[in-house]
Amino acid sequence: MTAGGHEIGRGPLTTVVMRYSGLGRLATLLEYFAFDLPRTTTAAGGTLMAGLAAAHAYLIGGGTADPAYLNVYRALIVTGSLVAIALMSLPGPARAGWRLGSLVSVVALAVYLASRTAGLPGMPLLAGRWDCPLGSVTMGVAALFLALHGSVLTGVNVAYPRRRDWYD
Repeated sequence: MTAGGHEIGRGPLTTVVMRYSGLGRLATLLEYFAFDLPRTTTAAGGTLMAGLAAAHAYLIGGGTADPAYLNVYRALIVTGSLVAIALMSLPGPARAGWRLGSLVSVVALAVYLASRTAGLPGMPLLAGRWDCPLGSVTMGVAALFLALHGSVLTGVNVAYPRRRDWYD
C-alpha cells in the first residue's frame, strides 16, 4: 500500500491491519491530498516543540520541591526539543529532527500518562490528578506534534522541500 507516494509497511501483519481496520482505505485516500508548504509545516513542528520545551522549562523553574530525577527528565525534554527544532530547520538532518521530536513527544506523553495513572516515585499525589492545565497543554502539544509528523510520513504534508521540489 502506498500513501502520498510512500510505501506503508511491508509485512503480512501490516497488510492484515490495513485491510481489516479500514486504514488501507484511508491510506489510499491520502494519495490525493498533499499540502506543499514545507516551511509552514516545519515552522508548525518547531512551534509545537517550542511549546513543549517552554512548558517543561516553566516546571523546572517553578520553585516546587520536586524530586531531582523529575527535574533531570524535564531538562532532557527541554534539551531534546531544542535540538529537534535546530535539526528540523537544517536542510540535511531535517528527518532526524522530526524523529527526535517524535521521540521527545512520545516520552513526554508516556511520563505524563504514567504519572497520572500510577503515580511517580516521590510524588504519589499525582495519581488521578488530571486537572493540571499545564499537563493538559503538554499532552496536547505532544499529540499534535505526533499527528503532524504522521502527516509528513504519509505524504499529506511536505516538510522536506528538496525531496519533491516543492517550496513555500
